[in-house]
Order: sequence, then C-alpha cells, then structure tokens
Amino acid sequence: PMQAFAALYAALDETTRTSEKVAAMARYFAAAPPADAAWALYFLSGRKPRQVISTRRLSDWAIAAAGIPAWLFSECYDAVGDFAETVALLLPEGSAGGGSEGLAYWIEERLLPLRGADEAAQREALLRAWDELDGPGRFLWNKLLTGGLRVGVSQRLVTRAL
Repeated sequence: PMQAFAALYAALDETTRTSEKVAAMARYFAAAPPADAAWALYFLSGRKPRQVISTRRLSDWAIAAAGIPAWLFSECYDAVGDFAETVALLLPEGSAGGGSEGLAYWIEERLLPLRGADEAAQREALLRAWDELDGPGRFLWNKLLTGGLRVGVSQRLVTRAL
C-alpha cells in the first residue's frame, strides 16, 4: 500500500546510516508488488514526474481545507520549512485513514491523470486524496504532486538493496 512506500521514505529520511538505508529498501522491495517496486525504483533512482498542480493552487486549496487564514499557513510554512509537510500537518484528519492501494495505483490512477484535468477536477481529486490518506501518506502525496520527492540514496545503495 501507499503507507509502505511512505514508511520507506520516512526510514530513508530519518537515518544517515548506509546499512539502515539498504536494509529498509531491501525490506520494501521484498514485500512490494512488482508495479509498486518499479515505481519505487523510479523515484529512488532520482526520477520524478513534473509538477502536476501549481504550488499556488495547492496552498489555496490546503488553506481552504484546513479552514485557516493565509497568513497562518505562511507562518506555519516558515516554521516547518517544507511545503508538503506543512500541508500534511495542517489538514484535518481524513475520514478513510488509509490509502490501502499501492504506489502504482496512486501514481498511475490518481497523480498522472491530474495533468490533463481542469482546475475543478484537480481540486476535487486532490481533496478526495487528502481525505483518503493518513498523515505520512499525505506528506508523500504532496511531495509527488509538487515534484519535490528527493530521496537521499545513491544508485549504488539501491543496487545493493535489490
């Protein structure tokens, strides 16, 4: 599920130890369905899709969803320092609390179709996704939306994990 890749991303982000990074990736690849593993490999090798929705729209929709004034969002962003994390932290808790579908589903069925959608459809899809995902899933989703997913692993480490 999406939570598995979110957990991998968090594990990689939380350590500087090479052995822990390799072990986390190896665990993920051993358990992930092939399509999810392929997308994970795509991201871990430094690739990313172009930004699908502008940061301005994302922030406007997050401000509205959180029910806060723009100045408060700005202050929170200044304190947190990461746009995707700020949005994930400010949104009210979702109703579904999950994201049981895998990474491939979220990329192929939810993210990539947003590219050709009009603004109203993008907003509806985004709000639905935020409602369906838990905090770590939202954070990862926001990173994917903004094209800001960067993982601190080298090609060599990914190869070792595989």
